[in-house]
Amino acid sequence: MSIDVFDEHHHYFESLPTFISSRWYFGAELCENFTDLIEVEKCPACYGVSLCPAITRGLLTVDTFGSVAGFVNILGSKNVLFGMLGNQKVVLKKLGHAKELVNLDSIICEEANLGSSCHVNEAIWQQGDLIHSIRQHVANQGGGLLLCPTVVNMDHLLSNVFYKNKDIGVKVLHANIWTSIMINPEPLLLQVLPEQDGWPVAKYLGACGRVVVEEYAGEMLTSYHNAPWLQRANFAYQLLIAAHNFTDSHPLFGFYLTDISADNIALDSHGRLRFVDLENVIIVDRNAPVEDRPLSWNVPHVSETYDCDGCFAFSAQAICSHSRSDHNFYAVCQHLLGPLAAPDMIPGGLLHDTPPAHAHIVELVRECSEPRDPSGRFRAAHKLTILLAEVLQKHSYSV
Repeated sequence: MSIDVFDEHHHYFESLPTFISSRWYFGAELCENFTDLIEVEKCPACYGVSLCPAITRGLLTVDTFGSVAGFVNILGSKNVLFGMLGNQKVVLKKLGHAKELVNLDSIICEEANLGSSCHVNEAIWQQGDLIHSIRQHVANQGGGLLLCPTVVNMDHLLSNVFYKNKDIGVKVLHANIWTSIMINPEPLLLQVLPEQDGWPVAKYLGACGRVVVEEYAGEMLTSYHNAPWLQRANFAYQLLIAAHNFTDSHPLFGFYLTDISADNIALDSHGRLRFVDLENVIIVDRNAPVEDRPLSWNVPHVSETYDCDGCFAFSAQAICSHSRSDHNFYAVCQHLLGPLAAPDMIPGGLLHDTPPAHAHIVELVRECSEPRDPSGRFRAAHKLTILLAEVLQKHSYSV
């Protein structure tokens, strides 16, 4: 048996096997076969079809581990499952719960004024101007991705996405982008900040229907809580470098991660750090038109320290009101490295039990976490990065 996948001209794209010999659990969702899981029949209201040919050729296999046990929720609200793409270990992500995807289908059908006869793959074309809808959504703080203080340069932000998908019809690509923005912008951000260009993220491999495939980035950072201190110091150094890169290394935008936690970060087999959950990100357009810049634009933003045990509190409005924020350093120092890190995830912080000979590192983590003056966090993070590099080099770690 097979299911027909249509491109924008309604020609056959590929025929996908249904794998009816298996019943699949994706989180709490039971799928009778693989095509139930990927929902490719709803394209172009999906994430794309770039990996559908690989599935057709049988290059993608899924680890079942006894059916249900293989479907592991390793990212909190994200339902994921492991598999192999050729000889590469991969992670398949639905990017949203079944209820979220059903709600999206309802929105599409309601906008098209269609009832029970609604077919999402047809109704998506009646949504009006999808680019206008995308702009509205990313300008709203209610979504996972927030672009601020203006969305006028959204095309520049997504230029990599358009380039990497230049062989796809424009209308189809807009529908794919819209779907991802509505459910989870992670696949877009993995193309905006590609691993191949040195960004510390998982490599995006493609999509088929409503499932995306990424490289398996390794064990979670939480697994290394009791690793040797020098190894943890190396991870801390990489976290600080990542915080700097997300803040300053893109030529046009600053990326502020608002769900930084130890179970959203992985270490590959070479000890390289990867952020594996990019659903919640504030993107500040550093080249916003002058007329759209708030009065505080040229003053670096200083994240407040909130009196709440282990909570990750921040102000999106405040971050968006400045061209540069210390948010990423605040997140890394206070919520990953130091003793204020979430006690149920990384008790004592990543740098717990620092040897007495490196007491200055503890002081800098404290200053980066809770600075005594407004510019203290940037300064402490810079000094801490340099000091960690010196310690690691002294012990023959490559930095």
